[in-house]
Amino acid sequence: MTLNLDSIIFISFLLASVVIGLFSSYGVRTIKEYAIGNKNFTTATIAATIVATWASGNVFFGMVEETYKNGLYQILGDCADVICMFSIGIILAPRMGEFLDKLSIAEAMGDLYGTGARAITAITGLTMSVGVIAAQLQVSGLIFSYCFNCPTEYGIIAGGVIMGLYSTLGGVRSVTFTDVIQLITFATMLPTLAFFIFDKMHVSSILSHPEVTQRFFNFHEVFDFTRPKSLYYLCLFLFNGIPGFGPAFFQRVAISKDTRQITKSFVIAGFIWFFIIISIDFISILTFSAHPNLVPINVVKFIIFDQSYPGLRGFILAGIMAMIMSTADSYTNSASVLFVHDLCKPLGMKIKKELLITRIISAILVLGAIGLSLASNIGTGKISLMQFLIAAHMFYMPVVTVPFLLAVFGFRSSTKAVLIGMAAGAITVFTWEQFLQIEHIPGIIPGMVANMVFLFASHYLLRQEGGWIGIKDQAPLIAIKQERSARIKKFIKSIKEFNFSKFMEKNSPNNELMYIYTGLFACISLYANMATVNHYIKLNLSELFQIITPSVLFSATALLSYPLWLEPWKRCEVIAHIVWNIVSFYGLIFIGFLFAIISSFSTFQVMILMINLIMIAVLVRWQWALTMIILGAVFSVNFANIYLPGSLNLEAISLRLQLIYILLFIGSLLIIFIKPKQERQSLVEEKVLHLGTRLVAQEKQVLDALSLKSEFIRNMQHEYHTPMTGIMAMSQMLYDSHDNLSDKEKKEAAEVIFKSFVRLESFDSNLASLAKLNKNEFQLKPEDINFSELLQERIKTCRKLYEEEDSTRGFIVNLPDEEIRIWGDKYYLQQMLDNLIINAIMYCEHGLIEITLERLGNRFLRLYVRDSGIGIPPSELLEVFGEFMVSSKTRTPSGGRGIGLALCKKVVTAHQGNILAESDGESWTLFTVTLPLR
Repeated sequence: MTLNLDSIIFISFLLASVVIGLFSSYGVRTIKEYAIGNKNFTTATIAATIVATWASGNVFFGMVEETYKNGLYQILGDCADVICMFSIGIILAPRMGEFLDKLSIAEAMGDLYGTGARAITAITGLTMSVGVIAAQLQVSGLIFSYCFNCPTEYGIIAGGVIMGLYSTLGGVRSVTFTDVIQLITFATMLPTLAFFIFDKMHVSSILSHPEVTQRFFNFHEVFDFTRPKSLYYLCLFLFNGIPGFGPAFFQRVAISKDTRQITKSFVIAGFIWFFIIISIDFISILTFSAHPNLVPINVVKFIIFDQSYPGLRGFILAGIMAMIMSTADSYTNSASVLFVHDLCKPLGMKIKKELLITRIISAILVLGAIGLSLASNIGTGKISLMQFLIAAHMFYMPVVTVPFLLAVFGFRSSTKAVLIGMAAGAITVFTWEQFLQIEHIPGIIPGMVANMVFLFASHYLLRQEGGWIGIKDQAPLIAIKQERSARIKKFIKSIKEFNFSKFMEKNSPNNELMYIYTGLFACISLYANMATVNHYIKLNLSELFQIITPSVLFSATALLSYPLWLEPWKRCEVIAHIVWNIVSFYGLIFIGFLFAIISSFSTFQVMILMINLIMIAVLVRWQWALTMIILGAVFSVNFANIYLPGSLNLEAISLRLQLIYILLFIGSLLIIFIKPKQERQSLVEEKVLHLGTRLVAQEKQVLDALSLKSEFIRNMQHEYHTPMTGIMAMSQMLYDSHDNLSDKEKKEAAEVIFKSFVRLESFDSNLASLAKLNKNEFQLKPEDINFSELLQERIKTCRKLYEEEDSTRGFIVNLPDEEIRIWGDKYYLQQMLDNLIINAIMYCEHGLIEITLERLGNRFLRLYVRDSGIGIPPSELLEVFGEFMVSSKTRTPSGGRGIGLALCKKVVTAHQGNILAESDGESWTLFTVTLPLR
């Protein structure tokens, strides 16, 4: 073995993975920590480990080889993986709340259908895991042989030892942490390799060859299901698209904190995986277009050694090895837990040191996978890597996936019916593969169908208990449905109440100087394009430039002269907004795209276009920026095709590639960077507006605070002194040490000041209102109020202002379909709702808050606010509505406030309603408010 740059990069990656993995495994003491950790993983970490587990080494080899060999057939099959991830995140995740505390898929099946189902799940999961690990080791043998020119068998053994080392000792924390590093490695490697190969070819020749078109764009052939090949890849599409919930992927669900994190993780993973499969398929297309006569099993080796250079070659080998290790360690970890936790326990074996035995089993599983990989013919031409992967899942999906997916959707049956279905699935697979041997239909799909048919038949024919009874934990699903319904209603309402003037205002600068700067920038952009465009293009299209130049300068001058506009024009702000949008669209987007097209996307024109688009993206909302950019691209292409025939010296397909690249780049920029920034800015503006409105109302009310009872003095010292101390201390620190503080420390100090201010302002508001309501001459200011809409608004505002970002509490809001309107004082009803909601948030840190609104006939409404928090002692339920009366469970040494519920009582009484408190004193509290509609 000779050391070179590539082998040094490869060895460094292996050492880094082992060291990082072992370091991150420190502190694992129980099998639960080994299996699912402490559920403190971030959403980004879980998404990374999902992709890293999915992107196995045999998947990379298989996708490259199969895409090179079968073209569009394989590409569509690869896209099913993305559909699978999105379906888990969007459809299945909200229904999986009851499985979050399970260590494995087998434990979940055991709780549903008994010990027999648990043992069967563990056995099929073990066989599948060993098969997947063996496939990874086979690929690792190839990688070691490529890197060190050694026999494949040595590479299999070396890869097994390295992977087994940190996955055996570390546990899931080690696996997830190294998965993040490995994802970064191969996600960087793939586009680098693709662009390197792409750079060596002429862009217009990539897709122009007839063989490329026939293999990668013949949709008619692919969707002709009379062909055996189309039928086979339809089965492959179903295999990839149906969530199998193998041991490793169920573990990714189990390590999540809640269903919302599962949803986010799988959706993010879906987008990342889509980017990865595009890169892999693009590499295959590029390789085929340049070298269409390669032997498919040698394609990856050809790409590594003939399509790259020293340094990049080592980086590619490390990236592929990262894919191998990330999948193998995940399956090793989950399979060892299956054996000890779900196979030994149901069989009655008593294990005292579960963690130690789990690690030993993990090592034995790796040794078994090494033996299977050495004995098999994977990747030699007799059986492809993709076929072996399907074979590894051959019994798991027909036996376990079907009943588990049905359980997730709410169908529950008896143990007898499920075991009959499992047996039918296994027998069907065995019969299909051993006797029927229909090559173009793998037995895995008929086996799943057989399981489902026999499960339903045995359930209904044998009259078993259960059926479509629904899921146990419906709170996350209900919350998502309510959020979706609220978004739809909000969207419909925004369309019905669309205001063109406000729309233009939101998507235009609010600074007079910005109008001048935009006009100046349009002039500079035009002059830059004119100065850098090819001289022959200007001669050939002289008439076009005679139109472009004055039209852009005229429109830009309209903005430059904005300070000189007539006052009536300035007062009608919508005119300025419309002019700004027209000039920006025409002078920066449309003209920018047009210059890029007529210059054949020369470097300077593309650079100027990018600067124009980024400037637009910064100045307007990202949705409107994306809309204008897409319209500008479409209009410029159509304009060039209609009015400038023959001016395009790029082939149509090349032009599309360039435009698609620019649109994808800008779209990604908008979504990844601009969108979050604008959302944060909108939230800040909403908070400022909310607090500003409340502060204005307090200016007069705070003057009446002197008439409160003597109890006020005791409470005031605590309620004013504590937040003021925070404000003064943090303000002093910022003043004295501003230049020496880090951004994080400044942000934390500002957060302390803001929260102290909110607490102080809330106390002031409640106090002033309570004082007013105690006056005999007090009068309400009633008006017609949409109480349903007001309740939704206050829930949203209070959650934004008082709920922590990492909160695990659940929220269920049950609103009637029809609007409930009430005649009352909006300000005081809003304060009453705020206090009830804020109390629920403050005293229910981890449980569930349920808010229900209903109409009682034609005369009353009823509001329920229930939380699973600390509760109120039953003996104090009548006292909590008294002024300055505080529950013993929330009382502090300094007294506590005792104002919020007293204010609620006063507001409800003033509206001729009533409020009632109920609690078991330990785990829940319910406030019931009844108000007359008139």
